[in-house]
Amino acid sequence: MKDLVFILISVFIGAIGQIAFKYGALQMAAQPGNTLLEKIKWPIVLGLFLYGISTILWIIALKKVELSYAYPMISLGYVLVFIASYFLFNEPIGWLRIGGILFIMAGIVLVAKS
Repeated sequence: MKDLVFILISVFIGAIGQIAFKYGALQMAAQPGNTLLEKIKWPIVLGLFLYGISTILWIIALKKVELSYAYPMISLGYVLVFIASYFLFNEPIGWLRIGGILFIMAGIVLVAKS
């Protein structure tokens, strides 16, 4: 159970990192700069930092959990980003996407019960 907590926290932090990347990318598009370095905004730096933390937690989890069990749990990040994209960025959600997310969630449940 403790190992699953490390996996879930790692995935959650990674999903927040993706959301920060998106937010930063939107800011980059809105404020043109001369060079890429001038365009990089704080959300992108935050996203990189969160990815680093997520990676460290992932490695800790992998020391104790089978990769074939842990890796499919990363799919939960897709679900979290999908939900956040709808609420934070007003991205459209169609029935096919909802169906895909439901399949992902079913797969996560099956792996977790194995």
